[in-house]
Amino acid sequence: MSLSINNSGLYTANQLRGSQTDISLSLAKLAAGRRITKAADDAAGLTIADNLHSEARGLGQAMRNANDAAAIIQVADGALGQSADLIANIRVKALAAANASQSAGSRQALQADIGKSLAQLKTLSHTSYNGQQLLTGNFNKNFQVGNNPADSLNINIASTAPDKLGSPETGRLTDINVTTARGAQAALNITDEAQRQVDSSRANLGAYQNQLTATVKNLAATEVNTLASESTVRDLDFASETMNLSQMNNLRKARIFAAVQTNASQKNVINLLQK
Repeated sequence: MSLSINNSGLYTANQLRGSQTDISLSLAKLAAGRRITKAADDAAGLTIADNLHSEARGLGQAMRNANDAAAIIQVADGALGQSADLIANIRVKALAAANASQSAGSRQALQADIGKSLAQLKTLSHTSYNGQQLLTGNFNKNFQVGNNPADSLNINIASTAPDKLGSPETGRLTDINVTTARGAQAALNITDEAQRQVDSSRANLGAYQNQLTATVKNLAATEVNTLASESTVRDLDFASETMNLSQMNNLRKARIFAAVQTNASQKNVINLLQK
């Protein structure tokens, strides 16, 4: 019969190496704060977590896009508000010119004031945001306000240029001539139509603004929920992992004690054989 004194020692050493590896992995997870630190930890979980992380980042950018669109609308609405004030001022001048108390000279002065208001209107029609003119009638653009290609919002803003406000039937703002009573009365119809068009544009912008506000709220809620889902998959349960580390440390201490005892037994057997 043969006698072996090394098998138990090798087995104990192997168990100690395994314990040290497990402790190192646990410490790495605790340091990173994540259950999945590499694909080997959970390949399927890593794929899911990465997809959720990408989706959350996309939602964040979509929110920034929507806020940019909202900023454009606010700039345009501010300019439209000033345009409405100028049109109202032109209408007041036309009302004054339509009165029989006005002389030719006073009507000329009123026409000059109207000309100044029209010049300001033309300037406002060139209001821009980031180099893009908003009120020339050429602003018709899509904004990516969602995580998917189809999640876009088309924003179209009508022109506020004086030669565009009004209608073929009533005439345009640039056609206003209050140097005669008849011209002054015609100007009232023109300004009323121009005011209606500006108000319609502002109403459309208000609808866009409300839609964007709702979109941003929805995106924010979705981003929070998506990040929470990613955390559930990827992040570490500290309480559970700390308990696991404590158990592995205790097990490691027990294996060290076993190794010491095994080494002592081996020495005793060798001493007996040498006698």
